[in-house]
Amino acid sequence: MSNLEGRKILVVDDDRFIRSTIKLVLRAIDRFVIAEADDGDVALVRTDEFKPDVVLYDITMPRMGGLEFVAQLRSHPAERMRLTPVVILTGHAEEATVHDALRLHISGFLVKPVSPKALGVHLHKLLD
Repeated sequence: MSNLEGRKILVVDDDRFIRSTIKLVLRAIDRFVIAEADDGDVALVRTDEFKPDVVLYDITMPRMGGLEFVAQLRSHPAERMRLTPVVILTGHAEEATVHDALRLHISGFLVKPVSPKALGVHLHKLLD
């Protein structure tokens, strides 16, 4: 696998412990530059400012869930924002949820707890 050092990842989850855990997993994979957000409004601003290579987003969030975030991102006036890859990290793998996410052109759908290996393989596919 290639080196992903320096690639930018935005981790979005309303639970601080989950964000910390995901950051630990990412650090075990490679030396990513990591930013975080605890809600969708902050995530939209951070996506614009931080310009992540990938956004990892929890699907169940207060105020703006993952699907709403992706819908807003995909309809953003700036092409760079519209094309930002989003990987949904969730504990919900119901068929309807997966189909709704796929309709929004997500870049991945991983069920929590996600293993470092599964996340690493997925990130390599997206970023290599």
